[in-house]
Amino acid sequence: MPLFLDSGLHDDFLAPKPVLRQSATEPLLLWVGQLEPLKCLPLALEALAQIRTYSFHLLVAGKGSMRKEWQDLVDRLGLRSRVTFLGQIPHCKMPGLYRSADVFVFTSLRDSFGSQVLEAMGAGLPIVALDHQGVGSFMPADAGIRVPVSSPGETVQALAGALRRLLASAGLRNRMGRVSWEFARNQTWAQRVAVMRQLYEEIVGGRHPLQLRTREEVKTVVPPSQVSGQPALRR
Repeated sequence: MPLFLDSGLHDDFLAPKPVLRQSATEPLLLWVGQLEPLKCLPLALEALAQIRTYSFHLLVAGKGSMRKEWQDLVDRLGLRSRVTFLGQIPHCKMPGLYRSADVFVFTSLRDSFGSQVLEAMGAGLPIVALDHQGVGSFMPADAGIRVPVSSPGETVQALAGALRRLLASAGLRNRMGRVSWEFARNQTWAQRVAVMRQLYEEIVGGRHPLQLRTREEVKTVVPPSQVSGQPALRR
């Protein structure tokens, strides 16, 4: 059964063509998300502390309860001059922010795919992400570097290695960025709607392996409490 991406890209986040980024004296890394524990920005910060001999600057866009704690971590790691917390950025300014960056870093520990990943790909950014969940399943292998998830220490080391590779080569950033953009240009909301409509038509017309079930058939595979709209489990 083919997977179906739950995210879609708004047209204003899709660059007209891949952005050819020149070799920068200080490549700009971008991290976007809520400053909450599950987004795990410290993985990226600790990885950057391991490669401080390279030139880079990290922009962190977003707000949340962990901002003060993570700013303190930046100070302890000796990265104060190399990390900037931007706070919450207006939605209308995000396309420009993505296009100004050189690499996008995604460290979420739990996410479906991450709409910000798709937005970054629309700007033609190479992606450094953890190789699990939605981004691990959908992100093309050549659109960036997927980092194995193991112990915290090993994951940080792998992130450091991935970032080192991209910081060292503008050519690699551009090649991966083009693959990102090619993927994103086929993931706009209009295209999502068209694919979903086609799936419905195939299912209703009996031309798709996923067939509609009657209510009684559904009860044999789904608990009745879920069929009636009531959750089977409380979280």
